[in-house]
Amino acid sequence: MTQFLEAIPVGIGIIDATDRPYYFNQRGIELMGKGLDPAATPEQIPEIYQCYVTGTDQIYPTEKLPIMRALSGERTTIDDVEIRQNNAIIPIEVWGTPVFDEQGKVAYAIAAFQDITERKQAEKLLADYNRTLEQQVTERTLLLSEEIQERQRVENALRQSEEQRRLAMNVGCIGSWDWNMVENTLDCDDNHIRLLGLVPGEVESSYQVWRDRVHPEEIDRIEQAITASLETHTDFEAEYRVIHPDGSVHWLVSRGRGFYNAAGQHVRMLGVLLDISDRKRAEQASILEERNRMAREIHDTLAQSFTGILLQVGAATQVLADDQEATQLHLEMIEELARTGLAEARRSVVALRPQLLEEGNLENALHRLVTQMRSTIDTVLIYETQGTAYALPADVENNLLRIGQEALTNAIKYACASKIRVELVYNETQCILQVKDDGRGFGVGSIPLSSGFGLLGMSERAERIGAQLTIQSQPGQGTEIIVTINP
Repeated sequence: MTQFLEAIPVGIGIIDATDRPYYFNQRGIELMGKGLDPAATPEQIPEIYQCYVTGTDQIYPTEKLPIMRALSGERTTIDDVEIRQNNAIIPIEVWGTPVFDEQGKVAYAIAAFQDITERKQAEKLLADYNRTLEQQVTERTLLLSEEIQERQRVENALRQSEEQRRLAMNVGCIGSWDWNMVENTLDCDDNHIRLLGLVPGEVESSYQVWRDRVHPEEIDRIEQAITASLETHTDFEAEYRVIHPDGSVHWLVSRGRGFYNAAGQHVRMLGVLLDISDRKRAEQASILEERNRMAREIHDTLAQSFTGILLQVGAATQVLADDQEATQLHLEMIEELARTGLAEARRSVVALRPQLLEEGNLENALHRLVTQMRSTIDTVLIYETQGTAYALPADVENNLLRIGQEALTNAIKYACASKIRVELVYNETQCILQVKDDGRGFGVGSIPLSSGFGLLGMSERAERIGAQLTIQSQPGQGTEIIVTINP
């Protein structure tokens, strides 16, 4: 019997009625990675032989093992177990069978098990193939459905009455066209005519009528795109400008599909036309907004650096004759400020965070800014923080720092203040930045924001991050800039 079991090309394990391991054949030892351990209890078997639920780090439950269930008289099969040997994972299939004595009691339980790695790989390959095939079928079905829906929509539009087509086009702002290349005619609906800036009924639809309205800079590109789509049997799509009779320029997008005879020659093209002028204007507005943002960044970085340089030049001039060592210190500070300004200007062009924020948060950045400015002027600069600092979104910290820089620069350049206080307050519901000076002040209502790029920049930055900007000032009573934002 032993020779017979050793010759079987699957693993064989036997436990006796006392739940103790009784026998493993050589193939079973190879798969289990360990030999027979007669002292092992049933609860220890899964852990000793590293049996895990497939795809998890969970030890396989002892009571679910087929060899243990066989002791209860069950015949079971499982394939959701894997054996781990060092770095190897072996998926196995296990059959459990009870062996009865003459009295009908279970004397032994036999488990046969085999390596099903190749089967699992084949199943995975088949599942991946089926999933890919299903996805391809879905995509192809969707594409065919879209093609059918598009064709039905165009054909239905052609069959509808003029009034029905006018209603559909007015609702969707879509024009349709049918180009018969055999007869060299172009049939356009009323909405198509309107999109060209013409009046339906006053002109006959034709290829030349459409061509005359296309912007001269666009027509060659569009005709080349149409020719290419017909030669390659692909859909035509292009965005282009048209000039209305009143001189106004509008953006359209046109999509078309060719139809071919048995010889593959194009005979017809159906298409639609849509006005996208609003989208183009929105894109241009977005570009303009980005340019304005970049302008603010460059203004902020260069203005702050050059202000510092000017202050250092003034200080160096005052001590030039009396203290050469102090003069050298100011010159070195001027060089550092110039380098910092150049680096910040380059960073602004690529819209990165300010250098002051690279190595810390807003609290630290403001502290370094105040320390840097304090060394170059006679004005008393005070910086205080209240509450426990917490991180704010990068864009919020960036804009708050820029507002603080602008407020400090304005106080130094224009206020003639003897004392400037910068205060950053953190609480649970708000973060507040305050810059207050005791300088000459000004009438808030008498100076429009647009009169100085600094005030306008602060206002735009506050609006960008959803913060509330308050400017309190009166002639002779100083100025206070307050920025409040909900974190």
